[in-house]
Amino acid sequence: MDEQRIARISVTWRGRQLDVDADPSCTVKEFGQLLQDLTNVKPETLKLIVPQSANKGSKLISPFSDPHSSLTLKEAAVSEGKPIRMMGVFEDEIEEVSDNGKRPDLRIIGFEEEEQRLRQRSSGRPRVSLKLPQGQYIFCDFRTLHLPEVELNPPPSEALKRMHMLACDPGIIAIMNT
Repeated sequence: MDEQRIARISVTWRGRQLDVDADPSCTVKEFGQLLQDLTNVKPETLKLIVPQSANKGSKLISPFSDPHSSLTLKEAAVSEGKPIRMMGVFEDEIEEVSDNGKRPDLRIIGFEEEEQRLRQRSSGRPRVSLKLPQGQYIFCDFRTLHLPEVELNPPPSEALKRMHMLACDPGIIAIMNT
């Protein structure tokens, strides 16, 4: 009669199916301990996705958390024949992700490095004078703002270059012609 009380519960984790024999009256924490022993995942990261009835979706259960640990498998709707999914990671995977700045992330650069890259790119290019477009709808006059005793950023010469670049932009030319 005891053998009928033991249920074989299938749990899918990382594409592997784990068949765990457990008593339906055992707690979710005890079941989580069985899974943790099988997989060596960090207990705090172990979560179970348990399907509920057809219209309720699934429930996320944390076997080692206070609200769920004392539930029985029956109360948590974990039963034989239900497709239970498990999430959980190893200790070294957590350490790898939470490196806490031990090694710099070379994929991310700061503003200073980006400005330096832009200067290097523009310094290597030969200076090409922009040919302003001709036609009925063009910008005719380019003037920069001059304020006494105020330092402008960008300086007037750079602002004039930017205005010329914008006047030559194909998108702006198309809008002007439209």
